[in-house]
Amino acid sequence: MNKVSSSNAWLTHFESGEEVQIGMSYLKNYTNSADLFETTVKVTKEDKKDGTLGIRSIWENIHSGQVFTVCFKKQDKPKSKKKLNEEIDHLVNQFSEDIDKVRANKKGVAERAKQLITKLVREPILPYEEGEERVLRGYKIQFESRDGRYNCIDMDIQQTDKESGVRPVNINTIKYLIFGGVKYIVE
Repeated sequence: MNKVSSSNAWLTHFESGEEVQIGMSYLKNYTNSADLFETTVKVTKEDKKDGTLGIRSIWENIHSGQVFTVCFKKQDKPKSKKKLNEEIDHLVNQFSEDIDKVRANKKGVAERAKQLITKLVREPILPYEEGEERVLRGYKIQFESRDGRYNCIDMDIQQTDKESGVRPVNINTIKYLIFGGVKYIVE
């Protein structure tokens, strides 16, 4: 908001960048916030048998330019072959040094080897870097998807000739969604 009086608000229109004047009664009755909520609801990914909607149905029911805030996991990025091999070599060298120390101290080599193997199984070296969580405040511009990815406009990114502000949101990785005054948390 640029300025407010008792009956009007002067705002900057998102798409045109122009200043517009809107009555406060119109704002209260016909607009929604993308990130304010009064209620929190825990939901599952899919609809329940009792008719409770899951995040997939809630997301798919967002139409036109309705605003929301969504937290999702960004796509995993594959590691380069060089980086993956460096990580493997580093771990192998660490394990070898550890086993050599145990053997030199004449302690249980087999027991230490089991511990190191267990650690490797629990924390494997993955061929990709896991995507981080991202929060997007905006609106959908794609309303159907075969693979679960929907293009959305991120209103926090300034649009330029080179930056469209379009970001994909994968419905399968949504952590929470704020829409229509409700924060839906995916369990």
